[in-house]
Amino acid sequence: MSENIVRYAGDSTTRELWENGPTAATGFSRVLSPQQRNFSMVAFQQAKPLLDSELNLTQQLQNKLRADIVRTLLKPGVISMSVTADVTDKKNCLRISNALANINGWFIQMYGQNRSDTASDIIFSAAPYNGTREDLAFLEAWFEEVAPTGSPEDDSENVYKYGGVNSGTVANDILDATAEDETTRRIQLRWNIRTVTDVNFTNYPNGVNNSDRVKARGGSSDDTSYAFTGVGDGLYRAGDGSSAACTALHCVDGYVYCIPLFRAHRRNQTAYDASENPYGAPAYNSGVTIPTGLYHDVIAAQDIYLLYPVATAYQQDGDKESDNAVMAELFQQVHQQAAELEAWKNQRIQQGTATISNKFVIAGAVVNAIAGTRNVKVTKTGTYVAGNYSLLYVDGHIISINDTQDSVAAVPTNDTDSSKVYYAYIDGTGENYTVNVAASVPDGKLGLYRITVPAGDSAANLNSVTFTDIRRVESHYRNYYETLPSVQVSLPVAAIGTDYGVCLEVESTARNRATTLEVTQKTTNYFVVTSRGEADNISFRWTMNQPKA
Repeated sequence: MSENIVRYAGDSTTRELWENGPTAATGFSRVLSPQQRNFSMVAFQQAKPLLDSELNLTQQLQNKLRADIVRTLLKPGVISMSVTADVTDKKNCLRISNALANINGWFIQMYGQNRSDTASDIIFSAAPYNGTREDLAFLEAWFEEVAPTGSPEDDSENVYKYGGVNSGTVANDILDATAEDETTRRIQLRWNIRTVTDVNFTNYPNGVNNSDRVKARGGSSDDTSYAFTGVGDGLYRAGDGSSAACTALHCVDGYVYCIPLFRAHRRNQTAYDASENPYGAPAYNSGVTIPTGLYHDVIAAQDIYLLYPVATAYQQDGDKESDNAVMAELFQQVHQQAAELEAWKNQRIQQGTATISNKFVIAGAVVNAIAGTRNVKVTKTGTYVAGNYSLLYVDGHIISINDTQDSVAAVPTNDTDSSKVYYAYIDGTGENYTVNVAASVPDGKLGLYRITVPAGDSAANLNSVTFTDIRRVESHYRNYYETLPSVQVSLPVAAIGTDYGVCLEVESTARNRATTLEVTQKTTNYFVVTSRGEADNISFRWTMNQPKA
């Protein structure tokens, strides 16, 4: 989404352009600026090479034009946000939800900061020990380069969820498994809701331009020397667009933007006294209350002052109501088209990984009760015979389990008013395998029997328990399978019809056994992959493409 690039590290290695061909430095060949040029497109020509700089310029032009439209129509600020004060499940916390902001023409979803859902928790520093203090919360945004995992350069390899540096991460899938090399990098619009203590709101009502206290950080973990200055309509900017600013702020264009959010009034942690320390307050979990009912580690609603500008439409004439109605319709259409474009992209190219399990019983593996107990045994025929053993194929090799008269697992009692279901399954490693009983068959394990325990069964035996055979038996496995191993792979986004291709790449199998994979069924929501070979624990990567849809 970056409109301009000043500094971009890129891949710093030197590589062959093709096998045994000439070598060249990687990274950007050059950086082209879309500023002050009014280009409408980059026109590629036949029989001419595609240049990385021109492909990047194409994206920059699109980003600039899109942001210019938003900047022309909508003021910077918060578009939507719900604020929850008096939060007690976290200390010094102010919670926001459904938060969307326009920062210089870029939309930021303030989701997931210090949380695992789409709300965000703004955590202020602990209260002072005397007097009072005024704290600031503000939203900071910048563009930062993202490198593939394992990159030799000192660049960020984190792909932050929603772009929030405190919102957790998602998978870094930049490195292409097919190319087995770095091909591209990403530039991410990142944001962070920061807090600063002891801000001078008397001289700086918006707080962020209190340059003695508030410094820009961007992708840096510490304050830099850059302070914020206003650029109009409640938007602030730090940096000077130089390469030095890019390095200090860990950004690609030399700028960090921000808007103020909240001013928080803080009491102190010393014991409350109506005359000696009227601004003192206890901790919420201390069990102490004071006449005001306030706490030093709970941000109360009365202590919060809203500072953020509201992202409203610029007025083009005197008819404010008409302008707002037009803007509402316009943004609804833009949102709908953006959603349709995103769905279009996702529908045509989708990727993922899956696993096929190929475990089965060759002979035996009968599980039943040991009389007079709640224990189970495993035998070849259902009756213990010394010297008998069961044969199974698991984890890419044949194993044997000797008949046993002793318990291999116990079935729990059931004191509830409804039946409970358990499963007997094979588990183990190397040559040591046995039968376990649990409420479900773990992924990749071989289920043998479903065990149904009726309601109220607290007997010392299993006379009322039902054993249902769920074994996959393949006694002719050397010649053919009765049931071919397969897996149903769900598509993250429904396909447009079933005329799509699926590329399959085996990544690993148990004991490196061989297999051939094929797609045996396709629907708009899923496809089925079947294995034709002896391999087990088949981990594979799939790519669905539908270029003609």
